[in-house]
Amino acid sequence: MEELIKYFESLEERIATLEAQLATLEAEMDELQSRPAPEPQVVEKEVIKEVVVEKPVEVIKEVVVEKPVVVAAPVVEEPVKEEPKEEPKEDPKEVVSPKAAVYGKAVDDIRQAISLGDRFLYQRELFGQNAELMQRTLTELNELGSFDEAVAYINRFGWDTESSTYQQFLVTLHRRFG
Repeated sequence: MEELIKYFESLEERIATLEAQLATLEAEMDELQSRPAPEPQVVEKEVIKEVVVEKPVEVIKEVVVEKPVVVAAPVVEEPVKEEPKEEPKEDPKEVVSPKAAVYGKAVDDIRQAISLGDRFLYQRELFGQNAELMQRTLTELNELGSFDEAVAYINRFGWDTESSTYQQFLVTLHRRFG
């Protein structure tokens, strides 16, 4: 029984200690609540705008091909016996047409004429991020017979014909249809 009395006495001492701590905490809380609220701090935010620089595409509408100037060789006093030379035959694959010089090498599939960067550019600016629409359109353009048919086909999209991306796409169509 004595042990039980000692136990209760120790509990009473702990309760008294906890009550004292509680009173201290309540006093500190009252003090904190009575203090004025701190002034709000203004934080400046820096806004950085994204700058997009478009690379203009120059479309050359006319090509002027100048014929080379032939300069006569100096006269040699000694007679030179010339053997008839055989004219080298031009390989039609190696002849570069004026259009090929402007638009690039002709291709059988329009996809071959589109670089990876141009593919993303066309998809974003012409096809509204719709990759499926772009692929379907390129397939249908490949099946057309002429450049004029292709232009008539793409005009149904209502694209801005003055935009550099549209002009660049026309150059790509020229590589397909010549």
